[in-house]
Amino acid sequence: MKLKTIAKMLLAAAIPLLLVGCGGENSAAPEKKVGMLTLANVDEKKVDAALSQNTTYYDDLNAMAMGLNSGQVDEIRTYQSVANYMASRNSALTVGGLPSAPLLDSFCCAVSDNNLALLNEMNGAIDAMKADGTLENLVQKYITNLQANEEPAAVAMPEIPGADTVKVGVTGDLPPLDLIRADGTPAGFNTAVLAEIGKRINKNIALVVINSGARAAALTSGQVDVIFWAIVPVSEIIPANVDKPDGVELTSPYYRDKIVHIGLKKN
Repeated sequence: MKLKTIAKMLLAAAIPLLLVGCGGENSAAPEKKVGMLTLANVDEKKVDAALSQNTTYYDDLNAMAMGLNSGQVDEIRTYQSVANYMASRNSALTVGGLPSAPLLDSFCCAVSDNNLALLNEMNGAIDAMKADGTLENLVQKYITNLQANEEPAAVAMPEIPGADTVKVGVTGDLPPLDLIRADGTPAGFNTAVLAEIGKRINKNIALVVINSGARAAALTSGQVDVIFWAIVPVSEIIPANVDKPDGVELTSPYYRDKIVHIGLKKN
């Protein structure tokens, strides 16, 4: 099923979400079945042992939604911004924190390790966007201050005559961080951040819609030059390189979010 169709299901039918992140032990309800999106570089048995949970891994948002609606999983482990986005658009969802100390993930872009020049350029742009307040302004506009009845706008990528083109994979599996609108157009925070990076490194950005579970393969095969997000857990439980495949380097972090659970309300 195309991601365009997935986005329609997500936004129009209000079917819940995804997850990519990691977190700590759900000690209050360890018997619950928890859904997670497959990480790019993961030993699932080790993750399950670290989290002390019964985990089902999914490769994309559509499969995750079906798993939650069918009862295959009881809850999905995701990010606070994503949970807020979903719950504000679907009254059937309930969001809860974890009983342990807050768990965080940092978000980075992933670049092949044979393209370190691009990695350094992107790091320079991200660091400059942090220093001059641009990145925080984008977070406020496209995430923090996004209203319940408002969908993030698509942002046109700059067109720089004669400049090289960088192909960036986006998934739509982390709205509003990584969002594919109902018409199949990438929008919101991802497009705004990438448009700004493109201007600063003087390169054209071509967005390529890919499946979350295919992120690593898309990058290592050359289908894309950059993956818009990979995560680095801020945790003593999960290794920092859990989402970093061999042959890949991560940029400076551009966003950090807390991990929560989301599920269907009881009747």
